[in-house]
Amino acid sequence: MKRFEKMQLTDAMDHAEQGGQALHVFVPMAVERQLPHVQTCFRRSTAWAHLFDKDGDRLQKTARELGVSVVKIHHAGTPRQHVDLCGKPLKLAIKRCEE
Repeated sequence: MKRFEKMQLTDAMDHAEQGGQALHVFVPMAVERQLPHVQTCFRRSTAWAHLFDKDGDRLQKTARELGVSVVKIHHAGTPRQHVDLCGKPLKLAIKRCEE
């Protein structure tokens, strides 16, 4: 898993398209606005991430290993295929990137 920052979204998706897992970390505007439709974990978190992976099975497996209880794959089957992370799963993903 390789970490990418806010302005590196395209690089993160390219890395996933080439067969890697990409963690795209950013501070969302939703946190600043405290939007009511955002799940509690995401409202409490100061950072969010997209975990991009072309391999849907591996993406789901990694999300579960990170502690995501309900894995929702967004944009399945496209180059934007990802799982959203926050809180403890995000901290664990960041740690994996540092190993």
